Amino acid sequence: MKGKVAIVTGAGGGIGADVSSALAEAGYVIAANDINAEAAQRCVALLQGRGFEATAYPVDIGDPVAVDAMVAQIEEDLGPVTALVNNAGVPGPFSLLVDMDNDVWDRTLKVHLSGSFYLIRATARRMIVRRKGHIVNIASVAGMRGVVGSAEYGAAKAGVMNLTMTAAKELAPFGITANAVAPSMVGTTINTELHAKGSRFISSALEGTPDGSLVAPERIAALVAFLCSDAAEHINGVTIPIDGGASIEMASDGYMRRSLVKRSATCGEV
Repeated sequence: MKGKVAIVTGAGGGIGADVSSALAEAGYVIAANDINAEAAQRCVALLQGRGFEATAYPVDIGDPVAVDAMVAQIEEDLGPVTALVNNAGVPGPFSLLVDMDNDVWDRTLKVHLSGSFYLIRATARRMIVRRKGHIVNIASVAGMRGVVGSAEYGAAKAGVMNLTMTAAKELAPFGITANAVAPSMVGTTINTELHAKGSRFISSALEGTPDGSLVAPERIAALVAFLCSDAAEHINGVTIPIDGGASIEMASDGYMRRSLVKRSATCGEV
């Protein structure tokens, strides 16, 4: 075994690459999974260029047979898996649920929910024997509140959060933790560029966020790395929002905040 081993799915994307980097800095050998072989290898090359150990595994996590084979291969190549981060996702076209195509619904749930289940099952079977492991699922505030135009995404993320709780209950006796992280609008390269161009979609999301900012991918990565550390061994079965307060915001809050700040002798001067 070369060291602690972490599987990161969707490692070729922005969040996945940052999570891989944070875990590598924490001492993990990274098994970088992505359905896009070029993206997975790009993540690996960046990590290796910084002196970290990483290997690419371009596998479709929606295929349970391929997932089982991948996990077995990772353990043969790198050693026992100590951490799993289910981050892989797929983009979908915005539509009302009454207008949604079957394949959009099926594809989203296949990757986000079924893929997470397949990975948890395959890794937990091995972690149980060793009585140690950390599982972190990337959820979303959309799974807490629903989201207009992306019913399939919100439903999938709600399922991921429920799956997280069940995994935590079943696996805790074997020294395994399972938690989820729920970001709001993430400051990916695309979203940052859209915001700079004045995207009303992005600005409306920020208007519903008390701190008015996008979630930096590196902040998500830092939280995931913490949940994969021994310091978090008694945190189990929870979904932690990382959203600047978006999940607790009500439609009237922004108006009241602006109005009362203007009247406040304290805040109005800041």
